[in-house]
Formats: sequence, C-alpha cells, structure tokens
Amino acid sequence: MQKLGVVKKFVIIFSLIAMLGAGFITMNVMTACKANAQVCTCGTLCTYIGMPTAGLTQVFASPITSGIVFATTYLSIYYAWAMETGFGLSVAQKIYEVSQNQIDWWDTFWYYNLRPAMMDMTDQLVTMDKHQDVQMGKFADVQNMNRTNRDMMKQEIASHRELRPGENICQAGTVAGGMTRAAVFSRTYAANAPAAAAPRTGNAVGSSGAQGSGPEQLVRWTKYINDYCDPTENSGASGCTTPGPFVGRDIDVSGEVFMKDTIDLKDPDTERIVNDLIQNIAEPRVREPIPEGAVETGSAKGQEQVMIGESYKAKRQSVYDALYFVVARRAPGSRSGEFLEQMRGIAAGASGDQPGGAGVDPAYFAPNRNPSRNEIMQVMMSERFRTGTYSVDQVDNPENNGREMVVQQAFMAMQLTDQLDLMDRYAVMLAAEVSENVRASKSLLENTDDRPTK
Repeated sequence: MQKLGVVKKFVIIFSLIAMLGAGFITMNVMTACKANAQVCTCGTLCTYIGMPTAGLTQVFASPITSGIVFATTYLSIYYAWAMETGFGLSVAQKIYEVSQNQIDWWDTFWYYNLRPAMMDMTDQLVTMDKHQDVQMGKFADVQNMNRTNRDMMKQEIASHRELRPGENICQAGTVAGGMTRAAVFSRTYAANAPAAAAPRTGNAVGSSGAQGSGPEQLVRWTKYINDYCDPTENSGASGCTTPGPFVGRDIDVSGEVFMKDTIDLKDPDTERIVNDLIQNIAEPRVREPIPEGAVETGSAKGQEQVMIGESYKAKRQSVYDALYFVVARRAPGSRSGEFLEQMRGIAAGASGDQPGGAGVDPAYFAPNRNPSRNEIMQVMMSERFRTGTYSVDQVDNPENNGREMVVQQAFMAMQLTDQLDLMDRYAVMLAAEVSENVRASKSLLENTDDRPTK
C-alpha cells in the first residue's frame, strides 16, 4: 500500500513537468520555409556584380524598391495573419488538447487512483471503528454470557441439591416395589385364611368337625400326641411318653408369631403349626351338628338352630379375621431379602453371615430372602436408624433431611393404616361379644315372659 502511494505521487509530478514542457515548446517553435533566390524578369540573376555602392544604388532603384515594398507588405500581412489566425488557432488547439489531457488525467487520477484510495482509506478507518465496536460488543456479550452461565450453574447446583436422591431415599425407593408385592400377599392371605377355617366351624362335610365335637376332639388329640405333646407337662400325665417334633409350638404365640418378622407360610409344617395355634385361641371346640331330620321336617326349632349356627360362624370368623390379620402382616412375598440384609448390616461372605452395624441376629432374617411387609416396616422404621451410615447420609445434604421426613411420614401413615385396620377388626370382635351378651341377658321378644297367660 505504501509503494502504490509513492508511484502515484511520481506519476503526478512527471505529468505536470511534461505538460509545462509541451506548452513551452509549442509557444516557441517557429516554422521555417525554404529560401528561394529572386529571379529577375530579364531571365538573368538579380545579383549585381560590381562595387557595393553600385549595388546599393541599383537596389534602391525603382524596380527594386517597389519589390522590397511589395515583399515587406506581403510578409507583414502574412505575418499578421499567421500570428493572429494560425498562431491563435494552434495555441487554442494546443490549449484545448492540454485541457482535455488534464481533464482526462484528473478523471483517471480521481476515479482510478485518488477516489478508490480514499474509499479504501475510509473503509479501513470505518472498518477499524466497526471492528472495535464489534469487539466491544463481543466483550459485553461474553460478560453477559458468563453472568448467565454462572446463574445457570447456580440454579443447576441448587436444583441438583434439591432433586438429587440420597442413599436413604434410594433405600425407600428400592423397598417400594417389594412393599407392594408383600402387601398384595398379605391382603390375599388375610382374606383366605379365615375363610379356610369356616368349613370346620360350620361342620362341613369332609372337615374335621363334620361329626361334631367328639370326633373332632379325637382328631385334635391325635394331632397333639403326634406333634405337640410334652411328656413333662401336667405332672407327667400329658398323654404321651415321647415328645413330638414340634413340642409346645401350638401354644407359643410369641415364638411363632410376634418373635418372627416374617413367618414362612410356604413351609407346610410352619403353616400347619400357625393354623393349629390360632385354632387353639379362636375355636378349640366346634358345635354339634343339627340332626338332619330337625331341618328337613320344617321344624321351627330346627330352623332356629340353623340360624343360630350362622350367627356362631360369623362371630368365629370375626375372631379368625383378627388373629389372621396379625399373621398376614408377616406373610412373605416381597423378594427383597438380599437388600434388607445389606441395610441391616449383614454381609454374606465365605465364612457365612456376619453381624453388621445394625447388630441384628441373622436368625431373624426372612427365610428364602422373601421378607414380609412387617419385616420391611421393621427395618425402615427401627433397625436402619441403629447404624452410623444412616446418620452420615443425613448430613451429606441439608435437603436430604426434608426428603427423609417425607419418607418417615409415609411409613408412619402406613403404620397408622395398619392400626386402623386392626381397630376395625377389634370393633367387629367387640360387636360380636356385645351381641352375645345382649342375647344372653335380654329376650328378643317384648317382655312376653312377664305377661300373664290366659
């Protein structure tokens, strides 16, 4: 760019010098004409030969003087015409040519040199300003972008802290699926187990109570001798000399029910022991069946006994339902035993189960790693608080405390629901007992026994 400016300046100076030189030469060139010797009319040379005075005399003679005057006049007129007309036209033409050359030069200089150079310079100056403006705008944009990114990162961190689940929340989420399965099994068992005892209560055909209390007592006695008899009881007169394989388990309420977080009802022996235990509590004897003829003959007394039997079966079902509700909460079905073992602090290794942070005896673990709803509630509401891991997880994030409160409130709500169900069953049992007392103490008729008879 610097070299191009120097060349332009050199061309401008050279052109001015050339223009001035051309004008000077034009104004100072004289046109030469060929010299012609004057020839006299006599056909001889007009040059006089002789003395100079004679020649001068001859020159100033009449013919010569007239020729000089003519030549002078002609030259004067020609010179005047040449200077006034020819020279003027030549100078005007040269001036016009020079003017046109200058105009063309200035046009070329302006349109092809100066104007583009000024435009380029203007572009460069404007471009630098605009580039500076762009850079300043970029700086401002970067500052705003950094502020925005910083605010976004703060929001992301806050959202991450608020929404990131802690270890204890993951535990609650993990047991949720098993809790649902266990609840389904618990409700199903609570509905079917009392119904399974109804045939015996109603002296159904094919049940142990079909023939009445005598034959049914024989069945229960045989079962007692074979499975539960303890020779040391009743001062050695317990009815057996050899103890059964399940001595005392049919009356061990705490050991068979309350000391087990999960009762392995899939085991036939365990299920039979639990049923016998509940039978000893709810219905140790059955009613005598109503004679067939009393019902078929349409006897009012027979019909009354049948209806009394229906009342008896309903009341016994209320007792069975309340007892089996406690057992149903301990029915297996969640398939989350391995996870609960880890929460309880038990790790299965080469040497077997080792007690961990919760200090729970492995004997309390659900068989087949299939814990019940009661066992899950026991772990989530009691045992997991015994480990230091729980406390460490809670101080990890302040938001975890709020989430843990929601979890604990949820489990407390489930416990209150279980208590409400148990209260409902207790209310039904209480109603059955009250109805029996009312029936025994009050006549169903309106004081007809006190009226005199005719």
